[in-house]
Amino acid sequence: METHHLDVAGGTIAFDDTGGSGRLVVMLPGAGDIRSEYRFLADELVAAGTRVVTTDLRGHGDSSPDWQSYGMAETAADLIALLDHLDSGPATIVATSFAPAASLWAAADRRDLFGSVVLISAHLEAAPAWQRLPLGLMLRGPLAGKLWAGQFRKWHPSSPPSDLDDHAATLAAMMANPARRRAVRETLTADRDGLAERIVRVDLPTLVVMGGADSHFKDPAAEGSSIGARTGGHVVIVPGAGHYPHVEFPDQVGAAISGFLSETAL
Repeated sequence: METHHLDVAGGTIAFDDTGGSGRLVVMLPGAGDIRSEYRFLADELVAAGTRVVTTDLRGHGDSSPDWQSYGMAETAADLIALLDHLDSGPATIVATSFAPAASLWAAADRRDLFGSVVLISAHLEAAPAWQRLPLGLMLRGPLAGKLWAGQFRKWHPSSPPSDLDDHAATLAAMMANPARRRAVRETLTADRDGLAERIVRVDLPTLVVMGGADSHFKDPAAEGSSIGARTGGHVVIVPGAGHYPHVEFPDQVGAAISGFLSETAL
């Protein structure tokens, strides 16, 4: 598939587009990951008749490496620019980990571009300082990619895909570039200031997907319930899955999203 590049303020954003006339679904990966995070889920949704666009965050993957700043507002602006460029009516946004916060930020600013949202393993609250500091330190220097890849593999506890080692190696290679290490580091540790006020302005059909064994949360099911209450969303818990339930169980998550899309058809 041909990789496209969109010029936005400060750099270029890379994305893939399956094309077609189906309902538009735009997928944003988590911080420290790339658009091929959705390599399995995209196939599931294309088979269900949707047009799928997968995009890299700024500084990640095939997007340009060096940007002035990273964070929710910046990622939201990039998403809005992409949706304006695609010009295909309200889209369903599928976002993981860091990206759900930025997606809700964008939806509050440009409701006309959004039809619904799918929030996977969403971090709607910034990590406390005592967690951000060691994370920021880990992601500095030439060993950052290796350390990140080692952690990343652990976040697929029940049904890791056969290509997990190759995917993790790709992330490690990306982070050999100091500019991309900075992108990952600053995106992961970005604050969420102003998000709570925006969430209350977002009135969209919402699906919340959580892995039942996601080590990022003390109680993943309770976290999912809390996110569902804040967003008015329906919650799906994938038993045994870690932080990437759509990678470990793409058929189950794909079926949940396909059902959600059918129920929220415009």
